[in-house]
Amino acid sequence: MSYYSYISEKDIRKCQFYVRYMESRESSRIRLRNDFDWDSHSGNVEEICYWINKTLVRHFRENDRDIKWFVSEMDGRCKDEILPAIEFDWIKNDKRICLWLWQREVGYSQRRGDVFPDHRGRFESLVRYFDTLNCGGNRKRERLDNFRRDWQRDGNTPDPFAKEDADTINYLWDYAAKLNNNITRHFSPIADDDKKVCLTGFYDCILDNPEKKELFLRKIKSALSSHKHRKKAGKDCINKKFLLSLENDNKLNKMIASDNSSRDNFMNRLIADEYDRRKNTSRPD
Repeated sequence: MSYYSYISEKDIRKCQFYVRYMESRESSRIRLRNDFDWDSHSGNVEEICYWINKTLVRHFRENDRDIKWFVSEMDGRCKDEILPAIEFDWIKNDKRICLWLWQREVGYSQRRGDVFPDHRGRFESLVRYFDTLNCGGNRKRERLDNFRRDWQRDGNTPDPFAKEDADTINYLWDYAAKLNNNITRHFSPIADDDKKVCLTGFYDCILDNPEKKELFLRKIKSALSSHKHRKKAGKDCINKKFLLSLENDNKLNKMIASDNSSRDNFMNRLIADEYDRRKNTSRPD
C-alpha cells in the first residue's frame, strides 16, 4: 500500500495534532529520521500528510497492520484532545472577549519581535494554544468553562468606548499612548479599526483594579471633552482662560440656566450684546 493513503486529512488542526503526537516519543515511541519543518509546512495539509505517511512507512517498515493500528490509536487521541470548532464560537464571535483571553493566556512581546496579530490571528493562536495543551478534551472543556465564568464575573462590563467613532478612537489611542506607555507595550494594532478593541482591551486586561480603571477613564473623559469642544469650536473660535470669582461664577450659572443655553453660546451672546450696547451709547447725538 502506498504511504500516501494512510493519512489523507483536510483539517489543519488534526494534521498538526498528528505531527505533534508523532514527535512526542512518550506518546508515539517513534524514532524520527527527519524532523517536521514547522516553519515551512505547518499550514499546508498536503505537505503534512506526505511527511506523516512517509514517516510511518519508514518506521514500521511498510507493515500495513502496524501502521493501521498506530493510526487508529493516534486518531482516537486526536478525537479526544482536539475540541470541535463550535466550542470556540463564543470567543470567535466577540472581539473583546477574544482579546481578553488572548492577552491572558498567550500575549504579545515587542522584545521577542512578535508581530501584533489582528482578531483572526489572536483567535487562531488561542485555538492553537488549546490544541497544544497537554491534557484531554474534558480538561480543556473545564478550562474553557472556567474562562467563561471569569469573564462573566470580572470582564462583562459595559464597553466605555462603544459609542465612539473612528476619529475619536484614534485621538484617544494617541492620548492613551502618551498617558501610559503600557498600552503600546501590550497592544500594537496595525489597523485603525483594531484600536478600539485594543483600547477596550487595555481597560479590561491591564488595568487590574477598579481604582486604576476609574483613574484611566477620568483622564480619558477629560481629554475627550476637550477634544470634542475644540472640534466643535472649529477655526473661528479660540479657547480663552481667565479667572472668575466664585460669586460671579454662581451668577453666571444661574443666568445660563434661566436662558436654557450652553455656556459657550451664552458668553458669546453676552459679549456681543454688551459690545453693541457700548457702541450705541458712545455715538454722538
